[in-house]
Amino acid sequence: MRITYVLGYPELGGGSKVVFQHAGLLRERGDEVTVLAEGPKPDWIRVEVEYRDLTAAPPRLPTQDLVIGTYWTTLAAARDLALGPLAHFCQGYEGGLAHLRPLLPRIEEAYSWPLPALVVSPHLGDFLRERFGRESRVAPPPLDPLFRPAWRRRPRRRPWIAIPGIFEAEVKDVPTALRAARRLREAGIPCRVFRYSILPVSPGERALLEPDRYAQGAPPWEIARALRRCDLLFLPSHAEEGFGLPLLEALAAKVPAVASRIPSTVEMAEGAAALVPAGDAEAFAQQALGLLASPQVWRRARELGFQASRRFMPAAVAPRLFAAVDWARERALQSTTAPSY
Repeated sequence: MRITYVLGYPELGGGSKVVFQHAGLLRERGDEVTVLAEGPKPDWIRVEVEYRDLTAAPPRLPTQDLVIGTYWTTLAAARDLALGPLAHFCQGYEGGLAHLRPLLPRIEEAYSWPLPALVVSPHLGDFLRERFGRESRVAPPPLDPLFRPAWRRRPRRRPWIAIPGIFEAEVKDVPTALRAARRLREAGIPCRVFRYSILPVSPGERALLEPDRYAQGAPPWEIARALRRCDLLFLPSHAEEGFGLPLLEALAAKVPAVASRIPSTVEMAEGAAALVPAGDAEAFAQQALGLLASPQVWRRARELGFQASRRFMPAAVAPRLFAAVDWARERALQSTTAPSY
């Protein structure tokens, strides 16, 4: 098949990463895959398919078997290209994000189009069906092989706690993780904080808790290397988090995790990570204390997390992706209702 993904700016982050990973798996199947994006080819990930910069020149492509819009703003762009039947790859409902509330009517209009959808987690498929009456199939993110474990017997006496995400993004709720780290220090655990984000550390974050190490815009291979040295990961995201890729990467690196109990983490890590109420810094700290206080408990958490991550190995994800893409093409071809902008 000829398949084209339409992406916004290919910024460093999980959303873009998964698109390139899926494109690579489809190419390995033998499909002819193109990524159209609003910016130059990224240098933070190996791009194994045809890449076109939409800002440089209008794309000249033959008719495609399937065109896949990604972020909500790309759905109209993908339709206007008129290259073939259209589907939607949803990695999270953008209408639930606080900073996009002023655009909610436009987001809901785009989501109302009767397009077949690929979703990264089953809860998103349930949401699309209940809210917009749309059908979907699950196409999970494949695990990046860069994220692998290092041999360890116990947590460090001065443990490193990894905290990913943009401090200012409400959905990531980084302040809750920083407050939990502060509580650990107050309880006598001299933990160190490793923060990573695409944005620089802000004065507000420094006022809450100064990170011991801060990686801004680090490529995946640097994050993978740093994560292997960590003893714990906090993922305090709210329910709007579509998947929570850093949690999967931590589990694959055998880094025990404490995460918010939200639909995406329950699907990924129930029984493999400590799941606590979102926004509860005290609960994060208490679970971390339990993990760090006992080498045996900590080692068991490493193994449980690692086993849970195996479900997302590329070889396990590929058949689900292929089936979902084939289904989306058939559904798109059968649709007799053309979406309107």
